[in-house]
Amino acid sequence: MPLSLEEVEEIRRILGREPTEEELAMFEAQWSEHCSYKSSKLLLKLLPSEGRHVVVGPGRDAPAVKVFKDWVVVFKIESHNHPSAVDPYNGAATGIGGIVRDILSLGAKPIALLDMLYLGNPRNPHANWLIRGIVRGISDYGNRIGIPTVAGDTWFDNAFNSQPLVNVACIGIAKPDKVVLTTPEPGDLIIIMGNSTGRDGLLGSSFASKPLAEDVDRDIGAVQVGDPLTEKLLIDVIQILIEKGVVKYIKDLGGGGLTTAVCETAADHNLGAVIYLEKLHTRQSLTPLELLVSESQERMLLVVNPENIESVARVLDEYDVMYSVIGFFTDDGIIKVFYNGVKVAEVPAKELAKPRPLRRASTPPLEVLKGLKPLYNLPPEPNYEESIVKVLTSLNIVSKRWIYEQYDHEVGIRTVVKPGYGDAAVLRLLDGSRRGIAVKGDANPRYTYLDPFNGAANAVAECFRNLVAVGSKPIAIVDELNAGNPEKPEHFWYFEMMVKGIAWIAEELKLPVVGGKVSFYNEDHRGKQVKPTATIVGIGRVDDITKAMTMDFKENGSYIAIVGVTYPELGGSEYLFRIFGLEEGEIPRPRPSSELRNGKFVYKAISLGYVNAVHDISIGGLATALIEMAVKGKIGFEVDIAKVFARGIQRLDEILFSETQARYILEVKGEYLEDLLKLADRLGVKVSIIGRTRDRNSVVFTKNSTVLVNLDLSYLSDIYDKTLEEEIEGGV
Repeated sequence: MPLSLEEVEEIRRILGREPTEEELAMFEAQWSEHCSYKSSKLLLKLLPSEGRHVVVGPGRDAPAVKVFKDWVVVFKIESHNHPSAVDPYNGAATGIGGIVRDILSLGAKPIALLDMLYLGNPRNPHANWLIRGIVRGISDYGNRIGIPTVAGDTWFDNAFNSQPLVNVACIGIAKPDKVVLTTPEPGDLIIIMGNSTGRDGLLGSSFASKPLAEDVDRDIGAVQVGDPLTEKLLIDVIQILIEKGVVKYIKDLGGGGLTTAVCETAADHNLGAVIYLEKLHTRQSLTPLELLVSESQERMLLVVNPENIESVARVLDEYDVMYSVIGFFTDDGIIKVFYNGVKVAEVPAKELAKPRPLRRASTPPLEVLKGLKPLYNLPPEPNYEESIVKVLTSLNIVSKRWIYEQYDHEVGIRTVVKPGYGDAAVLRLLDGSRRGIAVKGDANPRYTYLDPFNGAANAVAECFRNLVAVGSKPIAIVDELNAGNPEKPEHFWYFEMMVKGIAWIAEELKLPVVGGKVSFYNEDHRGKQVKPTATIVGIGRVDDITKAMTMDFKENGSYIAIVGVTYPELGGSEYLFRIFGLEEGEIPRPRPSSELRNGKFVYKAISLGYVNAVHDISIGGLATALIEMAVKGKIGFEVDIAKVFARGIQRLDEILFSETQARYILEVKGEYLEDLLKLADRLGVKVSIIGRTRDRNSVVFTKNSTVLVNLDLSYLSDIYDKTLEEEIEGGV
């Protein structure tokens, strides 16, 4: 079992005797990395989590922030990496189910999903099978519960061929007075509602807290099986119970199952509990141990005052939702578990729920040292047209239509800015106002592999820019930290540096990190970790959705402007990898002060109506961002890269493909050009006017009137739209 000998001795000390089998299973589930955060909690305290918008921070199943005085957004990120590596369809599907129930735990209405997928090479048969199953699992579950998948992030890399990273997020909304913040008390009843308990997902949290076995099929029993129809009932029933005010507390039965739900609720409120396992509704005959640690999906814990039990029962019966009253909370801090009159476990709630944090050793691996050095000897510059085409057809850049067209991203009629057209999704509140929210997820596994501190910081900055680019004010973020084996110092170092990078830039950008998730043991059976990845999901406030901005060029003859300064930062770039096969060099520096200053300018330019389109410059650099805007708008352009405001540039490819942070491209309306430049001057922002859109079927890059690149727009559109599907189909 994953419990160490030292932990077993600690359990004996806590209990003052030998533990029963049931008690050992409870500790194994709750003390797993997945549930307890024992290796990460000391570092996670570095993350700034407070702010004037924060209603609920870290500690609950989901955090909540106030985006308007009369609206709260509840949002959460989660990983289902190990289950998706074993059973991609059910692993990804149940990841969606679990994240939705986290949102329900605060009484919010789930309105949107995001998927951040870090996948293998589609030409690898096993990776191709994983990709197809993961996307289909997310699609089927999300579509069936009627929640649109509106945004996300996707990366393809051989590092994820056998162990993909499947990070999902859910967004919910609630009125401030409907957020479930009341406290359980002694005598309150414990109800388990939803799906019946089965043998699927037994000790899934323990399975997620160790490396994958070479024969992954042997772990198939640890993967839960989803039931989206029951999930839809839970969504509806929770809203009714909240409206009636008859539930005091809600918690998902996710990792750790019944054990975790009960012990964490009790420990957080200085309570104990009495549980009668035989009262739990099941789909098959189960032992007490199995009942305690099964992770069967679509189950939730309700805390109900005895006076309200009849009201709750009427609602559950009306909707034909199965439920069991399995016990009650006490004031003694002890969890006592009975099965058919026999006590099978008696455990202190706080000691079970909160194991002592571990101080893990942390050592940078030698392989990262070359990645932290600047590139001094770049290979000679290749043909620019060929380079642009090759970078544009990177699977990390091309259109992800093959993925998002499998999702229903418009159900619920909230989606204003749809997948593929904006740097973030924009959703309307549907309250009769023009107000809305923006959401986006971001990561760059190559950056965090080469330099986890700055790479994680850049992921936060990228999310910040994406939220600004659609016309929103960033409010808060959550993070998902995917790393290797925390018992290996060279793996844990990546995690430590990612946390510190996020903590630093979040403080600088005044973005509270209100929640998140940690996923360890992301390595193959040989012990090689995947690229450590820091995934960030951010929320922004949109005051007027009619001004929400997209990236597609809109008019012929508009001016094209770059916001920000370009530096020679090709280290870790997509250009360097695609053209020269190199993953090395010093990655772009995070520039938080520039992010704040330039973001304020872009937000103001959007709100004043000066611009037609906005797109941030990130992976693939300036050339890629411009072509994406042209492809989306079906309008060409001509730009002079000699007019780009740059520092330290010695080569043209540094202008075309540098991934310098804190930059945007704007399509500026002709009549507002002077106003825009005056605004930039007033705010101290560097803006260069580099060209104009033109209604021709070509994209042209010049330098002082000398044509460097002249490419057919229809051709670029075709390869941009079709490359991913061709790679997926070609890998079968």
